[in-house]
Amino acid sequence: MASITLQACPRCNGAVLDYARSAEDGPMCITCGWRDNRVSASVQAEVDEHIGDEFVEHVYTHHCAGRGKPPLSGWEREKRRRLRAGTGERQLNTA
Repeated sequence: MASITLQACPRCNGAVLDYARSAEDGPMCITCGWRDNRVSASVQAEVDEHIGDEFVEHVYTHHCAGRGKPPLSGWEREKRRRLRAGTGERQLNTA
């Protein structure tokens, strides 16, 4: 049996749909997709331990900085070549 609770979503104040089948199919907001996420105590303890630390301990950085725009694709080069050539070459053969 499904139940709908109006104005129960903490994020958008929308309607929350609850199928009450299992913990995986818990309450979900119809409007924004919010779900009631329950976190285990061990995971919450690990998160609390890392609060305030750097996000990434070692950061991979490239050795060279980027040098301008990336090269054009074949189609982009062809379009620019056609634009430079002009429209004079595009005559239809009516014969």
